[in-house]
Amino acid sequence: MPKKVLVALPPGLLEQIDFVAQVEHRTRSDLMREALRRYIDAFKRNQGPRMQVSSVGSQKIALLTDVE
Repeated sequence: MPKKVLVALPPGLLEQIDFVAQVEHRTRSDLMREALRRYIDAFKRNQGPRMQVSSVGSQKIALLTDVE
């Protein structure tokens, strides 16, 4: 089950999110999930082989390694 998070956004940014969500007939949550997925995908591509995801107990953590 998805976990809920509370995010504080400036009013102007929230208005833009709501506008795009309305135009695309999507929920605010769906739009923000997609934006975060795209951001994380771009982050991973930019990190290349330096980023590894590991599990510690039941938690996953991202490790940035200094590989030359």
